[in-house]
Amino acid sequence: AVSVRSAAIAALCGFDLESAAEFASRSLARLNNGAAFDEIFSSFLHRQGGAAALAVALARRPLPKLAAEAGLRLMNAGGRRNDQLARFLADAAGFKSEVKTVTSAEIAAFAVEVRAHGDARRGAEIFRRADLGCTACHTVNGQGGNVGPDLSALGTAQPVDFIIGAILDPQKEVKEGYMSVSVVTKDGEEFQGYQVRETRGELVLRDVLQNKEVRLRRETIKERKQHGSVMPSGLADTLTRAEFRDLVRFLSELGKPR
Repeated sequence: AVSVRSAAIAALCGFDLESAAEFASRSLARLNNGAAFDEIFSSFLHRQGGAAALAVALARRPLPKLAAEAGLRLMNAGGRRNDQLARFLADAAGFKSEVKTVTSAEIAAFAVEVRAHGDARRGAEIFRRADLGCTACHTVNGQGGNVGPDLSALGTAQPVDFIIGAILDPQKEVKEGYMSVSVVTKDGEEFQGYQVRETRGELVLRDVLQNKEVRLRRETIKERKQHGSVMPSGLADTLTRAEFRDLVRFLSELGKPR
C-alpha cells in the first residue's frame, strides 16, 4: 500500500503539483516508514517548483519528526535546496539554529573559538547525523559517499577559517572537478549532478539525488546551467553554535596525527 501511495503521488506530481503536495502532506502525517518518506520527498525534489509546493501543503498540518529528518537528509545529500521547505522541516524536526557567522571578522573570531573550545569527538557525531547528509557525500578514512571531495586530510590542507567559510557558503570556492550541472526538462523534471558525457543527441548526468546515471535526450531539455557545488547553502541552519563549533573542530583535525 505504501509503494502504491508513493507511486500515485509521483504520477500526480507530473501534472498537478498542488494536489500532489496536499496528498503527500496527508500521507506523511500518517506514515512511519523511512522508505516511503524518501520516495515521497524525492518525487517533489525532482520536479521544478515541487519543493515550494510541498512546503505550502506541509504547513497545514503537523509533520512527524522522522519524516522531517528524512526530508532534510534528502535535500542536503541530493543538493536540492529550497529555503522555505528547509526552514519548515528544521522546525518540525526540532532543530534550532544559533549560527549567524557571516562576515570575515566574525569567521576569524569563530575560528579562535573553534580552536579553544571545539570538541572533535562531539563533532564526529554531528558529522554522522543523517539529516545533514555529510556521510552520504563525503569519504573520511575510507568510509562514506563519493559525491563530494574526500575529506580525510582536510585538516592538513585547509585552515579553520576556510572550513567555516566553505560550510556557510559552499559556492564561493568549488573544488576543480566538482562543478555540477542543473537540468530542467520540458515536462518539468529537474536533475542535478555531474556531467558524464554528451553527444550530439544525448546528455548523460550522474544525478546526485538518485545516485545514478540518467540519460536525457537533448531535445527534451528546456534549461541547463552550471550550478556550482551540490553542497547546499544553509547546512548550518540546523545546528546550534556549539554544534557548529564542534563540527568544524572535527573537520579541522582530519588527517592530523593524533
